[in-house]
Amino acid sequence: AGKCGKVLPEHIDYEKSSVSFRVPLDVATSSKGNPPDSTFPYGFGLLYSGPLSVDTSQELKSLSNPELHSLPDRMTLKEAAEKADFNAEHYGMDYIQFMIDKLGLKLSDLSPVKPLTDEQRYRASAIVSEKPKQRDLIKSISEHRPVMLGMFDILLAIAYDRLTNNNELNEANSHINIQRISATLSFFVEFSTVEALLRSFYRRSCTYPFYRNKDLTQLCVETLIERVRATNNRKEWLTQELFHAYDAFKTTDCAILNHYYIKDYIRYVELALDEELLMQIVTELEAALPEVHPEPLGFGEENVVQRLLKDVITQDSDSYVTDSDDYESPVSLSDESGADDDEDDDDASSEKELSNENVLEKLMNLKLSS
Repeated sequence: AGKCGKVLPEHIDYEKSSVSFRVPLDVATSSKGNPPDSTFPYGFGLLYSGPLSVDTSQELKSLSNPELHSLPDRMTLKEAAEKADFNAEHYGMDYIQFMIDKLGLKLSDLSPVKPLTDEQRYRASAIVSEKPKQRDLIKSISEHRPVMLGMFDILLAIAYDRLTNNNELNEANSHINIQRISATLSFFVEFSTVEALLRSFYRRSCTYPFYRNKDLTQLCVETLIERVRATNNRKEWLTQELFHAYDAFKTTDCAILNHYYIKDYIRYVELALDEELLMQIVTELEAALPEVHPEPLGFGEENVVQRLLKDVITQDSDSYVTDSDDYESPVSLSDESGADDDEDDDDASSEKELSNENVLEKLMNLKLSS
């Protein structure tokens, strides 16, 4: 038997009396035999096993020990976390604000699809060629559907980040948006149906990011469908989208996800992409969206929205009555009807502005728990 080499510490923190080591990442292969009963595979194509190589931040809402949980258990943990983390007041406020001004977002200003830069092409080529064994494993994948659904889960999270950040990478929140919204990247789950994927995206996009609205979620899905169909070179477009996540993660606590997922998906797109299945899933997404969109999220959010709407409408009504009593004009109805059109337009505009001000004031007074 060969001798084990010395393992030197990577970092020593004398103040905290702690020592950290870098442990090589293992790839689960059939030659290694079956993993112990207490561990489960995870990551891209379930190719990885053993503990995660680094501890992920609790702030990132991530399952830090996927090897201890089966796929059904991970899904259960994911849904329990979503229920615990959902903020009904935040969701309700965004629901109303979206009706007023689309949350202040420029949702129609996405720039056209651009080709990969020379630097991105070089980086993609380097990623594809850097691990021969990984290339062989990816080429030998037989069950493409769960792998493809996982990629769409990530692409939807990227679509959300692009739509809410003016199509730019935001160093402050892009990594959090993508990692939290994608259940694949946060709980290492696998999806078997498009409907399950969509429901997960709806729940998470209305729970974790700053802007939480189902219509915004719907727009993300529609935008992704449109982009996939519009591009002439789907492999290149997919690679560019994956690089958006790669660049968002590379200098953050999410960097380890580039190893477990993003780089493998870049390899997958180049080496094993099934374009027929890709377009089939796009068609399924389009067909499932009208069914999933009106469904409740499952958090009892409808009652909160109705209560907030009732409060806002009541306040608007009270404000309007008070203003009418305080400033009622002695001019008769016949005199009012003789006013010029410009004055009527000004009154209508003022009333609309007053209504918006009342709604905004109500929203500002809402107490949101962090």
